[in-house]
Amino acid sequence: MAEQLPDASTNPAVAAEIHPVQVLMRFLRAVRYRKGVIVVALVASGLLGGLYYATAPEVFESEAKLLIIPPPNPLRDDVSSERMTRELMETLKRVLTSEVVVKNAMARLAPEYQKHLEKIPAAKRVRTVQNSLTVTSVRNANVLELACQSIDAHLAKEILARLLEVFPEFMERSEQNTAVEIHNTLNEQKEKLKRELAAKEEEKRYLLGRSGEVAISDGEGVPVVIKGVVGSHAAWQAAKQRRIAAEAQSKTIREAVQRGEDLRQLVVTMGESPDGQHFLEWIIGVPSRDGNTQSRIVDKLIDDRTRLEGLRGREYGENHPRVVELRQRIALEESQLQQMRQDELAPLDRLDPEALAQKLLARAELEVQRAWAHERSLWDSYQEEYGWAVQLNLPIAELAAAERDLGRLRKELDGVLQQLGKIEIAGGGGLGTAVLREPSAQLEPVSPRLKLVVFLSVVAGLCGGCAVVYLQDLLDDHFRSPEELQTQLGFPVLTMVRKLTPLADHGMEAIQVHVRPTAVESEAFRTLRTALALAGDGAERLVVSSSEPGDGKTTIISNLATVYAQSGKRTLLIDADMRRPGLTPLLDLKGPKGLSTVLRDRTPVGESAEENLHASLIENLDVIPSGPRPVNPTELLAGDRFSELLAWAETQYDQILIDSPPALVSDTAIIGRLVDGVLLTVRPEKNGRRVVMRAAESFPALGIKVLGIVVNHLGSEDAEGYYGYSYGYGYGYGYSYGHEDEASEDDVGEELIQPCRKDAYRAA
Repeated sequence: MAEQLPDASTNPAVAAEIHPVQVLMRFLRAVRYRKGVIVVALVASGLLGGLYYATAPEVFESEAKLLIIPPPNPLRDDVSSERMTRELMETLKRVLTSEVVVKNAMARLAPEYQKHLEKIPAAKRVRTVQNSLTVTSVRNANVLELACQSIDAHLAKEILARLLEVFPEFMERSEQNTAVEIHNTLNEQKEKLKRELAAKEEEKRYLLGRSGEVAISDGEGVPVVIKGVVGSHAAWQAAKQRRIAAEAQSKTIREAVQRGEDLRQLVVTMGESPDGQHFLEWIIGVPSRDGNTQSRIVDKLIDDRTRLEGLRGREYGENHPRVVELRQRIALEESQLQQMRQDELAPLDRLDPEALAQKLLARAELEVQRAWAHERSLWDSYQEEYGWAVQLNLPIAELAAAERDLGRLRKELDGVLQQLGKIEIAGGGGLGTAVLREPSAQLEPVSPRLKLVVFLSVVAGLCGGCAVVYLQDLLDDHFRSPEELQTQLGFPVLTMVRKLTPLADHGMEAIQVHVRPTAVESEAFRTLRTALALAGDGAERLVVSSSEPGDGKTTIISNLATVYAQSGKRTLLIDADMRRPGLTPLLDLKGPKGLSTVLRDRTPVGESAEENLHASLIENLDVIPSGPRPVNPTELLAGDRFSELLAWAETQYDQILIDSPPALVSDTAIIGRLVDGVLLTVRPEKNGRRVVMRAAESFPALGIKVLGIVVNHLGSEDAEGYYGYSYGYGYGYGYSYGHEDEASEDDVGEELIQPCRKDAYRAA
């Protein structure tokens, strides 16, 4: 009870999640309380199980084991053989229960067993026997386990025996017929492929004779005609590039002449081309220069420069003899190259620029004309080759198609011959079988089994009973434990008050802690006083409310005020429920004095309060009753005089307790905003879960602090932690305020006098 109370501003009452363990514990408590439902379900399930065991026909089963020996096949590897064996076992399982095999086995049954089957309609006879058979394969073994169930143990054994007799014969006939059919089919396919292959070879010879030289190919399989077309096209493309280069050179020369540039450098640049020596000789009439000599000098110059850099990299000084020698040699070679270039340009200095320009233009135009003539000649040759190749394209395509067809036919023929070889190799090595366990008649029935029926009956009874308990608990709208109430509302349970025995109709003799201060029931109120004292900032001004009428809030607040007074605190108890007061009639204080008179009085609040309170009940306890019933209680509480009354009471008393209407009445919200907090009284066997949660959620939404929950009216069964069933499920809200003078349950001490009454209106 000494735990820190939560702050209501966080609104913990909204959508509090329940841990799965709490859900399980709630269900177990429901099972414990409704254990009678479980017992009834077990008894009902046991009776049904016993009825089934007594009336169900006995079924007997016969078993056998069959070893399957696959035919050897040396052409398959281990992996493929294992896969084929698995597929074979699945096939044999279906063959064993096939209609043909079952019908042949039934035909071989002895006459006394045929009579048993004649009781079954002829149209369903084979299907019935098939349904009685079960064939399973043993994992990682070529073994089939067979089982047959029947109401006659000897009939089940006989069916399995005849089945094991018929199955090998059926498989042997099937293998022979299948092998012969496959062999004949492959032979027919082989002869057909041979005929198609011969026809296709004849077609190829005809195409070769018709195509003539088209069939001639080079070493890479490309026809000569096609290769000639490709070569002509490549030569024409090369001539086209040379013509484009000649036109570009002619354009460059014309633009240089138009701009008046120095043509000598242009001539030298053109002379460096592959045909440049002849070009210079034709232009200026000088002999061609010795290109080889110049190339040797350039190569030597590059080599000497490389060697010089190498010597410098090895930290040779500039005055080293080898470095000096290389520098002199490089200078000589550079001088020779420069002299050769000057000698080349010297004849150009003697030419007239205009004459040089005319020669250059004439030479460029001549080169363009020659390039065009050569390109046209190669183009005509390419067109001629291309036309000839187009004419011969059809025979070439037909010949290629014939070659492809021949390859395909040869491949198919090889596959057929290989399959024929496999059949011949595997001939004489068919499927083998051996019976590992002969069928026998088992005289002990497999159904119904007593142990199994008992087990299933118990399981069905428990599951059915738990399902009914869960459904009932799901439909029940009551809290089942203080933990559940605290978890879902988000507020702590401060104390739990047991059901109190009525002591008197009214007066202090009706207060439990006053009449029986040492009783066990009275200790709950002292526990509540301690919990409130240990609350965060204390609770000097607090309101006690409930979700519905008849929850015992008047009982709680009157006993709590008494224990405060007994502890020596000056306590003021105010009955603020001016609509249907419960505290006032309980303490027998009806009359003109009370809260409504104070709130309507014009005199100072302090004077009016002293005139309207009763201070003669017990020591340290003063009470302001509700007074005459007003027409507008909400407006009176919302006025300034009520807050002034609380301010005056703070100066005179140590503890102020206010009895308010239920939480969903607007009066409680007005009072709750003026005090330190609210205590919410809950009667678990009476209050619905949704009603209590709606009431708890209304306080934080209005900024009112909820100090905690007081669980009231617990019976002896509730003390064990699961309460709410002994007082029924119905409850009425029917909290209709009026001006009648009749007293309500609260008027006579709420639940101390009589149980809650069902009203016309039910809470949602």
